[in-house]
Amino acid sequence: MSDDPFVDENQAQQKVNEFIEQHGTEGLFVLYFRQFIYRFIKQELKSADEEVEDIGTQLHLDQDGDDILKNRREEMKEQCEYWARDLVDHLKKDEVVSEVIESGDLGRLEEEKVEERVKKGLDEKFDEWEEQLEEFLEDVE
Repeated sequence: MSDDPFVDENQAQQKVNEFIEQHGTEGLFVLYFRQFIYRFIKQELKSADEEVEDIGTQLHLDQDGDDILKNRREEMKEQCEYWARDLVDHLKKDEVVSEVIESGDLGRLEEEKVEERVKKGLDEKFDEWEEQLEEFLEDVE
């Protein structure tokens, strides 16, 4: 799993197993894609203002201060989870990607065939969500 001497491999694997037991392999993919979409949005926000390089600083500069920063992060995570669930539902319609989701094997996302199909699904969803994404980014900025 990791070459980091501070990470206990057994404990990490146990946490992953507990997560899968509670949320299923589909939940693992929802979490994975939620984080992917969240990082995408943070990058979009970060690139929106040339004077402010850090998203935390950019959100902190809002007139409501720290509360708005916490609320916006939570709002972003909730919206990203909604989109991630929508994406996983969409990807499950592809027989190859569906097998990967059912297996819970994130490593298979690096297989060329799987990667191409996931990218296609992402592109389709991002096209579908384009207006929602723009509105969401405007609201958060």
